Amino acid sequence: MTVIDLNSAPQLDQADNGASSPSGDAQASSGTESANSAESDVAQNDASSEYEILTAPMASDEFYVAGVTWEGTAPEGVDIRVLESGTWSDWYALEIEVGVGGNDGTEPFITGGADGVQVRISGSEPPADLNLVLTSGEGDGEAVEETPSVATVAPAAGTDTIEAINAEDVAPETLMDMGTSAPSAEALAEPQTLTTQATATVPQPSIVTRAGWGETRVPPLWTPSYVKLGGAVIHHTAGTNNYTQAQAPGVVRSVHDYHTYSSGRGWDDIGYNFLVDKYGTIYEGRYGTLLSSDTQMVVGGHAAPANTGSMGISVMGTYTGTVQPTQASITSMENIIAWKFSAAGVNPKGTWTFYNGNTGRNQTVNAILGHRDVSATVCPGNIYPLLGSMRNNVQTKIDSAGKPVRGDNDLVVFKTDDFSPVSTNVQYFGKSGDEFYVGNVLSNGDLPFTRRGNVFTFATSSTSPTTTNTYTIGRAGQQVFTGDIDGDGKESLILRSGNRFDIYDNPAVNTPTRSINFGKASDEVFVFDWDGDGMDEIAVRRGNQFYLKWMVTSGNADRVINYGRKGDEVYVGNWNGGSVDTITVRRGNTYYMSYSNRSGDADRKFGYGRATDTVVVGDWNRDGKDGIGVVRDLTK
Repeated sequence: MTVIDLNSAPQLDQADNGASSPSGDAQASSGTESANSAESDVAQNDASSEYEILTAPMASDEFYVAGVTWEGTAPEGVDIRVLESGTWSDWYALEIEVGVGGNDGTEPFITGGADGVQVRISGSEPPADLNLVLTSGEGDGEAVEETPSVATVAPAAGTDTIEAINAEDVAPETLMDMGTSAPSAEALAEPQTLTTQATATVPQPSIVTRAGWGETRVPPLWTPSYVKLGGAVIHHTAGTNNYTQAQAPGVVRSVHDYHTYSSGRGWDDIGYNFLVDKYGTIYEGRYGTLLSSDTQMVVGGHAAPANTGSMGISVMGTYTGTVQPTQASITSMENIIAWKFSAAGVNPKGTWTFYNGNTGRNQTVNAILGHRDVSATVCPGNIYPLLGSMRNNVQTKIDSAGKPVRGDNDLVVFKTDDFSPVSTNVQYFGKSGDEFYVGNVLSNGDLPFTRRGNVFTFATSSTSPTTTNTYTIGRAGQQVFTGDIDGDGKESLILRSGNRFDIYDNPAVNTPTRSINFGKASDEVFVFDWDGDGMDEIAVRRGNQFYLKWMVTSGNADRVINYGRKGDEVYVGNWNGGSVDTITVRRGNTYYMSYSNRSGDADRKFGYGRATDTVVVGDWNRDGKDGIGVVRDLTK
């Protein structure tokens, strides 16, 4: 990391209204002579001078990020241009960030590997400690102070005072302050969270981790803080946009170094949670971002006063004037937001309310917002008008991920968590002729599995389509049950022949862990935790009498209860989140649910599905309460 004191850097004399040295080799010689004459002193500008500081074009080692920092009163303006591949860029105006912690400074300016730089500062008086910081993302971040030589390639004559190409796009305010953009009417009309069906279904996009882009050098010295995720703030950096795909990881390292080290902004870590390059590659930014839980995000340093509860995503480059972001970068941002919002239950077309420490009150903004919505900045430039379509696209991605795909499956299970007439989740799984079951046999929660002969196919997720595990277990024709008989949170597969029960703790091993005898071959069997000890027991039913045992062992029943009528279809589950599993009977498509396993009237009555449906029971959303599912063969 190179640090140049701009107050003592080589300066150009502005007395002739900023005329630059001539072009070509002769120009370079002339520029060098002019700059060396003022190498150790700031040029004494006369009344016609336009800039308080106008450095000579300076040579440097290759760098990917440049920024200017200071102590004291901020300058009115900071412009920069760089030498890339032997050609000087246009002038760019950098946004000024004051009072956001660490050192005051500009946004990072990204290059495609520049080896020359020129800076101009406007204002009544430059700060006493005014530094140009150049980083290449290499080394240990140790600052090296240099007095640079003049670049051997000079800019074209007369270009020293040409206006920055983005001058009209940079906000005039020098302090970060409250924005004035209000949430859209559409956002205010939308509910603030998604339904259960739509959450946690969008897969994580491919992300280059911190280790992947090289941040293994200096672990953060701070403790990450995690809060509930409420919004996504979109940024862009600044720069020439000339970096290559191979240079992009070095650019990310350079942004990190400029943000982090004391000779730069001096923050705890890189401010953004994610960075996206123009090729669409996503990089993990702030430490702890990928360690955040589904509903939370590590607090970043990207959009004061809205850092807490937001996810900062920055596209690397300048997108102002006629320069538009690439579709690849926009799509990648949408993929990040869809992934995190679906898991956290955040509505991309809704709003987010956060506490604004600058104003001392809550502020409501769109859930997907631009940096300018909370600070005095034009960031994210030309990305800002695209936020409306981004919100729509994120919603579409979430909706699409929530819609199951049938594929080549013939069987479908309609699940309900709240026992309303409308299913809350649908999953396609299995072929016509398969036997359909549900259980937590693979420790992934209650998921469907099928049997054909003695071949079992287990779903490994609740989405459609889904990957599967297949095992050969037992013999064809045995009755199939599942139950957590030892209280370890995982269900065993139980196969019944007559009154013999073979218990398989590991479905990958086609040998019973143990076997017991209970009841009669003509009994109807149920496996559930009826006594609340955390372990499932085997129960048998004769007519409307249930014979219950305390433990899964051979022998006589420990308790007998009456419930329902002879001929009722019976299902058991933990319907209300209590300590015991209880009985529900079905007559037609009407369910009579008990919460206590006592004789008497039902505690709940509801209708669901058709009388011809096959019924299964499972904790579909893993909230500790079971729901009902009905299975249909779509070929019939």
